[in-house]
Amino acid sequence: MSYKNILVHIDDSEACVERVAAAVALAKRQDAQVTGIALALESTISTYIGIDIPSSLNKEQQELVKNAAKSAVSKFEAAASEAGVEYISRTLTCSASKAPARLAFFARHADLTFLGQPNPKDPGAPFQESLMDGVLQHSGRPIYTVPYIGRPDTKVRKAVIAWDGGKKVVRAVNDAIPLLQARGEVTVLVINPKERGKEFGGQQGENIAEHLKRHGINATVDYQIAPELTTDTVILNYLADSGADLLVMGAYGHSRLRERTFGGVTESILHQMTAPVLMSE
Repeated sequence: MSYKNILVHIDDSEACVERVAAAVALAKRQDAQVTGIALALESTISTYIGIDIPSSLNKEQQELVKNAAKSAVSKFEAAASEAGVEYISRTLTCSASKAPARLAFFARHADLTFLGQPNPKDPGAPFQESLMDGVLQHSGRPIYTVPYIGRPDTKVRKAVIAWDGGKKVVRAVNDAIPLLQARGEVTVLVINPKERGKEFGGQQGENIAEHLKRHGINATVDYQIAPELTTDTVILNYLADSGADLLVMGAYGHSRLRERTFGGVTESILHQMTAPVLMSE
């Protein structure tokens, strides 16, 4: 099992350099094609403020947007070409409100989509969150989120699976198998494990560890008993203490039409992550 078609959202930000590097490196290891998609957002500012903007200003703004997209594509193509991987680049022109759905459409036809963690200090953070929401909710495919501070510089590649036995994390684990096979260590983290009957065959987490071993993955189970701490706190502390360079988890939450984009654990992890996160919904 391997990835053969990888997608990465590209922009002209400094953080995107690390995102592209991660996507291209994985494509090279997996002998996959990587597609970079830039978004040239159409201006809708006049709609929101209720006045007409001079056409000269609109044209100037759109020119800046197009140039930023062109720069992002150029940097992506240079990185992919230098790595010797097969690549495709696209620029999608659409409004900000339609961008998540457009990106989700292309994500449906990829094995894995690389996105950037929203930087809370960046005015574009809400838009980045909307892209995550759109791809997670509407693509049916996993996303790999790269921290805006970059990836951990570690010699021993470790992965942690935040395991609760639910269908979302099951999907995430199986989506992540090609990545887990490249790790020297994989820990199935079970927080405050539930009692299980003998008919389930072992303690919580043991079954998925055995499944992963069948795929050549060195998986072990670690139980953390911390009823006084929130789940996201335990996960983040564990990531920091273990030096892991990947977290695999299911996405919790619903569409922003019903509540906040990401609820509880997911929201905390995405805002405080220090290592890449692979997530499925």
